[in-house]
Amino acid sequence: MPPSDNDRSNDKALAALAGALRSATDRCVACGLCLPHCPTYGASLNENESPRGRIALLRATAEGTLKATPTVVAHIDRCLGCLACESVCPSHVEYASILKNGRALLVREAPTSWRASLRRRLIRGVDLRGAVTVAYAAARLLARLPWPRARRGPLATVLQGLPARPRPALVRTNDADGACVALFLGCTAGLDRPTLNAAIRILRATGQRVHVPREQACCGALATHAGLTDIADRQRLRNLRAFEGRAPALVSIASGCAAELRSYGPAGLDRFPEVFDIHRYLVERSDLGRLKLAPRRQTIAVHDPCSLRNSLKGERFVYELLARIPGVRIIELPGNGTCCGAAGDYFLREPGHAQALAATKAAAAAASEADIIVSANIGCALHLSAALSRAGCALPVLHPLLVLDQQLPPSQDAC
Repeated sequence: MPPSDNDRSNDKALAALAGALRSATDRCVACGLCLPHCPTYGASLNENESPRGRIALLRATAEGTLKATPTVVAHIDRCLGCLACESVCPSHVEYASILKNGRALLVREAPTSWRASLRRRLIRGVDLRGAVTVAYAAARLLARLPWPRARRGPLATVLQGLPARPRPALVRTNDADGACVALFLGCTAGLDRPTLNAAIRILRATGQRVHVPREQACCGALATHAGLTDIADRQRLRNLRAFEGRAPALVSIASGCAAELRSYGPAGLDRFPEVFDIHRYLVERSDLGRLKLAPRRQTIAVHDPCSLRNSLKGERFVYELLARIPGVRIIELPGNGTCCGAAGDYFLREPGHAQALAATKAAAAAASEADIIVSANIGCALHLSAALSRAGCALPVLHPLLVLDQQLPPSQDAC
């Protein structure tokens, strides 16, 4: 039987992925300078769990000298994707691209397991209205069930302590005409509406006209990190259409989403806005002189999400914004160079390792003099909050914009 058009298309996709991997991995000289910065290598001292080990595995798979066995897939799946290795690489190896293409290649070549099929169905469902909110509520309920079997194991422990998420109505915006900036909601909008509302209030208080397109979808990060390029492409196309020509700038309150949106590129659409993490946008593009912030006599420890620190290189803007609050003392959360373990859906897929990383962060937070922890990524904030709760520490974990919004006088609430 002659090959079908679909078979030819798959063969071309595989060949393109393999070629991109061979080209990108050529730059790695296996110097090992990344090893001290890799959380999975630090925990295991297994070369296959290191950046250069994973690069070698993916290159061998792309060349056809190594089959995509479950063992190979497991080594790649256990990568957090934190990109600490890429940030310190003297050869400027583009590890993010290698990991993205490598996972897409493995999805096509590895035998399909029931876990992979389930993950695909779950990721495909994140764009359903309210799906993430319902899943979050179910996770909190599961962690509280009195049944011994439900409360046993590392996954149940990770879910314990997840905080309740208030869901006020999303502030309405009527600035579609002549908007300065479009606001990205993402699939977690139902979990973080207080921060979305705070973002709108702060943007308006600094003189920005805000538009929130209704047609937008998940940024695609979960699908991309899982190697599910078909799902990621659909979400990407939906967002390209939703934001094209709406405003010159697009901001996200979640650094992970901003990092993924930045990867879209022009994609042939000249009117797709420039993407910013909202903290950078506020510092560089808005009139912060309009903000009249009340004093706050507290110490704030800042957690740097990997997406903000390693992908966007924009962690300093969080500190600059918070420093505008009179009387506040700002410190870095110790260990900011190491991932907290949230990493998209990693805390669900690899609960043991994710929990260990979060426990280290919680201990550092508890030992600090902080009154509040802030994190610019909702996944990290939830993961850290749960870890603190399990450790018996009552420190709140907030988004930086919520802290800033609390210091605005009522007269500046333009909503």
